Formats: sequence, structure tokens, C-alpha cells
Amino acid sequence: MAARRIIYLATFLMVPALSAVTPLIAIPAITSTAGVRGWEAYALGLSIGSAACVIVELGWPLTGPQRVAAEAPGRRWETLVASVRSRLLVLLVLGPLAVLVAVALTRLTGASYTITAALMALASAATGLSGNWYFTGVGRPLRILWSDALPRALVVTATSLAVVAGAPLQVIPAGFLIAVLFSPVASLLLARHEREGKVRLTLRDDVRIMREQFTAMSGRSVAALYAALPITLVGIFAPAALAAFAAAERLMRMALTVLQAVPNALQNWLGSAPTRTETRRRVGTVIKLNVALGVVSGIGFALLAPWVSTILFTGAVTIDPLLAAAAGGVMALVCLTRALGPLGLVRYGRVHMVTVSAIVGGGRRDDR
Repeated sequence: MAARRIIYLATFLMVPALSAVTPLIAIPAITSTAGVRGWEAYALGLSIGSAACVIVELGWPLTGPQRVAAEAPGRRWETLVASVRSRLLVLLVLGPLAVLVAVALTRLTGASYTITAALMALASAATGLSGNWYFTGVGRPLRILWSDALPRALVVTATSLAVVAGAPLQVIPAGFLIAVLFSPVASLLLARHEREGKVRLTLRDDVRIMREQFTAMSGRSVAALYAALPITLVGIFAPAALAAFAAAERLMRMALTVLQAVPNALQNWLGSAPTRTETRRRVGTVIKLNVALGVVSGIGFALLAPWVSTILFTGAVTIDPLLAAAAGGVMALVCLTRALGPLGLVRYGRVHMVTVSAIVGGGRRDDR
């Protein structure tokens, strides 16, 4: 049993590790061919799109995993289809808006590569259509690999090599957009064996689902605002610091993507607790694990980020030790909040408290 659980956790680790390694390929291609300006445009688009992505998600990564873990196969297929429909409608509204904001801010901050920023904003917003939360809830992490992580890695690798070979920079975000639009289609195909009949949904149903998900979405949206604002504000008021700040932010997010594997692996285990007593015991275990994970990873980031940045950003951007230490402290806090909010509060049916905590504490959205 112990060996089986270790293999299960290792599978969850493999998927976000691949997702984290993917940008390691794109970043050197960007900085070596387009320099600091290219990186700034890419980072601005990514930041703006990530904020829009959280609204597009409609809170499903927060409430969905434990919900589908408790549902019968036919019912959870209906849940997946309903979530894709409603999120697609939100993307049709927010996608163009994210593009307009990216273009405006790129011009305002004086950065070049406006098309790159616009495409990256749209691609990042479209990431909200992913079905990864569904496969997390049903305990099928390898399906995240086939539907999302692997296609994205292959496309980003190919487009990065193309840019190094002389293609325009916008090829990278364009490829990223294709990969993230493929993800929900692949998710539906991989989950279709659980279908037990035709799902009949109307526009009224979509609106109802949006209302039902509003509490979960609003909490994550507040967190997304805090995540997007720093890069945007630095770009407007301190453009000289934008490249380094965005570099630290990106490295921190890549690390947090890998660390997300731990709470992801615990979603199914926590959601399937048979009694209230067992739920309390498991929540306590989850919190202890994430606190230890946060302390170790935060210290490691503070020590390694300055050295890693000189290699990853090909000398165009470096992270100073003070900025690395601050980012490491944020990482430690994020690991704790992941246990308290998306796991603990959701398990106890206190989704509204996630919104309250995000507003009071300025929580971050960092699993992207």
C-alpha cells in the first residue's frame, strides 16, 4: 500500500515538473533573441492573461476536484461538460478584453513586441479551459500528462527552436495558444468513457452554473488581482525594474507549479474521507506536510534563484539576493494557504471563507 501511494504521488509530481520545465525552454529562446524587451512583453502578457484565466476557470479548480471525487461516473461526466461550456462562454468575453489590456499596457510601459504580449495574454486566459482539475479529482494524473502537459511541452519546445532559428517571437505564444485550446478537447475525449447518456444543457443552465460557482470564482479572482497587479504596476511606475521583478515572479511560479503536486495528490484522499473524525485527521496531516514543504522550498529558492537566473535568462536578466529572499518567503506562505484554503476550507464546505481570506490577506494565485 505504501509503495502504491508513493507511485501515485510520483505520478502527480511528474506532470507539474514537466509543466515547470517547459518555460525553461522558452525563456532562453526569448532572452537570447529578443533580449530584455522581448521578455518584458512576454511577462506582461502572461501576467494579464493569468488574471483573466482565474475568472475563466469559474472556481472549478477550487471546488471541482473534491466534487467529482464524490460523484458517480455518469454524474461527473455531466459536471465536466457543464464546466467546459460555461468557461468557454466566459473566455469569449474576457479573451478579447485581455488582449486589449495587454496591448495598452505594453505601449504604456514602452515595451516592444505588442503582438507577442497580446497573443500571450489570450493564451494564458484560455488556460482556464483546462480539465486538469477533473483528472486530479478522479485520481488520474497521467491523463493530465496526455491532455495538457506533454502537448504543451512539445509545442513550446518546437516554437522555441523555431525562434532561435530565426522565426518571429510571436510564434511562441501562438503555439502556446494552440496547445491550451487542445487541452479541453483532449480532456473530454479522455473522459468520454464515463458518459452514460446525452447531456442536455441550455444557456440558462450555463448562467445558473456561473452563479453557483461565483463564490469560488470570486475568491480566486481576488487572489488573481493581487498576482497580476505587481508586474503591471512595476511596469508602469518602475519600468527599469520590470525585467528582474518578472524574472523572480516567473521562477517562483515555476517552482510553485511543481510544489502544487503535493496538494493535488491529496485532493482525492481528503475528499474521500469516510467520517468527520477522519476528515479532521487528514486535514491536520495536510497542513503539516505543506508547512514543512513551504519552509524547505522557500529557503531553497532564496539561495538558488540568483544563480539560476543568470543561466536561464542568458545573462540578460539577474535576480538579486534580496528579491530572491522575498520571493522565497512568499513561496512558504503560499504552500500554507494551499492547505488551509483549497483543501481544508473546501472540505468543510467553507468556500465563501476562501473569498474572505483572499480579500483580507491579499492571497496570491500561483498555480499557473
